Amino acid sequence: MLSKSSFRIFAFLFPFIFWGCSDDYLLDLGAESVPRTGTWLIDESYILQGCPGQDCIPSLTNPEMVQIGSPHLRYLDDNDVVVGIKRGENTYAFPHPILDWHEVVNMGDYTISYCPLTGSALHMLDDRGFGVSGLLYNSNLIMYDKESNSFWPQMFLKSAAGSFSGEELVIDRMIETTWGTWKKLFPETYVVSSQTGYSRNYNAYPYGTFKSDNNINFPIKNSDSRLHPKRRVMGILSGSEARAYQIADFGTASIVHDVVGGENFVIFGSAVDNLAVVYQTDKRFSVKTYDLDNGGILFTDSETGSVWNIFGEAVSGPLESEVLDYGKSFISYWFAWATFYPQTDIWKGVGK
Repeated sequence: MLSKSSFRIFAFLFPFIFWGCSDDYLLDLGAESVPRTGTWLIDESYILQGCPGQDCIPSLTNPEMVQIGSPHLRYLDDNDVVVGIKRGENTYAFPHPILDWHEVVNMGDYTISYCPLTGSALHMLDDRGFGVSGLLYNSNLIMYDKESNSFWPQMFLKSAAGSFSGEELVIDRMIETTWGTWKKLFPETYVVSSQTGYSRNYNAYPYGTFKSDNNINFPIKNSDSRLHPKRRVMGILSGSEARAYQIADFGTASIVHDVVGGENFVIFGSAVDNLAVVYQTDKRFSVKTYDLDNGGILFTDSETGSVWNIFGEAVSGPLESEVLDYGKSFISYWFAWATFYPQTDIWKGVGK
């Protein structure tokens, strides 16, 4: 028999499961609620109805943020993944257990979006406000903006239909890592509270075994079997080139200097901490401190000896206050990255 919590998950997901398993997931591009045939910048054959109607998964706007010790963070486990950002002197965490149920969190002049079906998160600098359209492209969330009702496939990184068609998303630095790691690095962080105003069981993952199985619930345009479909990769985009780095390939504290599309990048990663972040720079770095309990994560550049934090900010030395450029990059499941960017090669080197 189903436990009470399992029953609530099943009851919530049943209409989506039924919808996804019937022919009704095929999108009618003649409907008034979506742009008509021939107006999309993407292959319309792979635009599908993921759930029935706009805002079928409710986004959040300026949710309550609390700090460590709050009873409203009891839904979090140390192994849960969070999307972490820094704004001014403060840090903020947007946990996957919240994003699994809401997918979009609007915070005024920026938005955090996460698609559970593709494992992809973005920190978007935009004040238009976004919602869940109910549509998918290559199994990936299509957002709509609340200013113009334009449509934005998340991993496409730009609007694919509507008055903003062709406009690119502006994405900024963010770190995905485990809650256990994040709270050690930033013990004064603010975190999305479980008091969202919606009745959801944030203690439970709503998609069963999806994180680890081979299933892809919706058709995708390109299939690539070089890696397990749910392998988490950090992908970099530069010009016409793309490269994927398996999070599991990083050591405890790896630094990779690489060239993609003629541009220099540095990738800081840790398989143990489920962490990777990319900056576009020709500077060469080494680890100064990697001690989560006593000092956090710091790097030095070989040219000036300046000290840098995980957000690419120089915190001491000749370059103090300088900030590295954020590389055009994000983490997703391999199957999703490969279908959006089929030209991708896979990094097989070692940290250097």
